[in-house]
Amino acid sequence: MLFYTEELTKALAERFDDIEEIKDVAAHGCSGGVSGFIYHKDTNQFFDDHEDAVEDVCYDILGDDWISEIARLGKCMDIMTLKTTAVWFVVETYCQNMADHAESLALTA
Repeated sequence: MLFYTEELTKALAERFDDIEEIKDVAAHGCSGGVSGFIYHKDTNQFFDDHEDAVEDVCYDILGDDWISEIARLGKCMDIMTLKTTAVWFVVETYCQNMADHAESLALTA
């Protein structure tokens, strides 16, 4: 299942290959700590590596004012926190989409 770009889909699919973890992130988000997305250094690197796709996800879902919305969600005071919050938003959205997809497959089986 494609999530915005092949590159972003591949990066997230490589990290999230356990449906139970995907469901957990979909239900509870990243703020409790998701391996690989805990530290600013890691989330900022992910943002930098996938900046266009991360911004596209945020823009498509949150609209023209996505930066302000992400800043509000993360109570952002600096660019590192803004990047982290944007990445968390993308990870959570990906996991919600994958959990919904898995559920729909289970219903049709």
